[in-house]
Amino acid sequence: MKSLCMIIGFLVIFVGSSSAQQGTAEPDYYPMGYFGDTWTGEVTFVNDDTREFTLTYKKGNKVQTFIGVLPNGYTVKMKDGKDYEIKMSDLVGLTIKAYYIPKSKKVNEQKVTTNGIFKIKFVTKDK
Repeated sequence: MKSLCMIIGFLVIFVGSSSAQQGTAEPDYYPMGYFGDTWTGEVTFVNDDTREFTLTYKKGNKVQTFIGVLPNGYTVKMKDGKDYEIKMSDLVGLTIKAYYIPKSKKVNEQKVTTNGIFKIKFVTKDK
């Protein structure tokens, strides 16, 4: 009986979190230090100089945002097999899943955390 309750609890948690904006990466080969963190949302703001972008997730009245930094020279493979370097302005309005590693450093005696993006996937919106 106790194990049945645990299984039901696990399913409720898993199913409830499967549609959330923050998630866990699917099995694959990833860089060292990566713990499976992902974040999915619509790109609502980009900064060409710093390569930062903001992902926004809306559900009802709830709005959450995430800021990530895309490395210089980041490319995606197109359907024709060619690599295309991402321009930050190309991302605005698209829904993406960002794979990130949080990095902390001290700036003016303050701890600052940035989310370094090493992979993005384009996500189609459910209608």
